[in-house]
Amino acid sequence: MDIKYNKEKLSEILKNVYELLRTPISIFDKDFQFLTSYPPEGYLTDFCRMVRQSPERLEKCRQSDEKSCALCKQTNRTFSYLCHAGIRETITPIRFEKTIIGYILFGEYRIVGAEKDVRAYAMENEMDAEAMQRAYEKLTVLTEEQVHATCEILQSCILQFWLSEAILLKENEIAERLKTFIDDNLHEGLTAEDLCKNFFLSRQQLYAIFRENFAVPVKQYVLERKIAKAKQLLSTTDLSVTAVAERTGFADYNNFIQRFKKMTGITPLQYRKRKQ
Repeated sequence: MDIKYNKEKLSEILKNVYELLRTPISIFDKDFQFLTSYPPEGYLTDFCRMVRQSPERLEKCRQSDEKSCALCKQTNRTFSYLCHAGIRETITPIRFEKTIIGYILFGEYRIVGAEKDVRAYAMENEMDAEAMQRAYEKLTVLTEEQVHATCEILQSCILQFWLSEAILLKENEIAERLKTFIDDNLHEGLTAEDLCKNFFLSRQQLYAIFRENFAVPVKQYVLERKIAKAKQLLSTTDLSVTAVAERTGFADYNNFIQRFKKMTGITPLQYRKRKQ
C-alpha cells in the first residue's frame, strides 16, 4: 500500500495530544519504521534514558516493543503493556478500512495503584537506586480510565490525520479501492457521505479523486455501476426485475425502471429478452 505521510502536520497533532498526556507519543508506519514523535525524535524520559544505558537492558526494551507491536498487529486492537522495567506503554493501530497502515505509541507512564519497587530493580541491575526512584516519580501517573480515554482520543485523531491530509494514499490506489467498495455495496444506497466516512476523506478530496480517475461525479458513477450490475443480473440469472432492483440498491421499483430505460433506451424486461 503506497502511503504518503505529512510529518509536519502529524507532529502538530501529536503536540496537542502531548499537552493532555505529558508523556511521549510516536507514530510508526505499518512496518514499525519510525515516522515522527512529540517531543521530537530521540526524546526519552529520564527513567528510560537510565534504563537504556546498558546494551542488555536496551535489547530488552527493543524486544518488549517488538512483541507488543506484533500483538497489536495480530489482534488489530489497542494494547497496553508493562515493559521489563515496570512502566506502562500503549500502542494503538491506525486503520484504513480493515488494514493497519501504522501505529501510535504513547508512554512511558505509571498506573495508579500499580507502583513498582524501582529501588529493587535498580539494585538488581547495579544502577543508582535513588536516582532511579526520582526519575520514576517524575513519570506521568494515569488511571486505567484515563488510558482508555486517551486511546479514544487517539482513535479520533486518526480521522483528523486523514481530513487534514496528514496521511494519504496515492489517489490511484484510493480510486481502485473506491471502485471495489462501490461494486461490493451496490445493494446499499451509497452516497458521497458514505464514501467519505468509509475512506476518511473530505468531500473535496473525494470529488477531486472522481474527477481525476472517473471523469464523472460520484452520484453518476454509482448509478452507472448499478445499471451495469443490473444488466449482468438480467442476462445471467432468472431473478425477477423487482429482485434485480433490490440487489442494485433501488428501493423504488418504478425509479429503477425509469433509470434503466434512461441509460439504455429500453426497459429491463426488453433488455432481458434481447439478451436471451
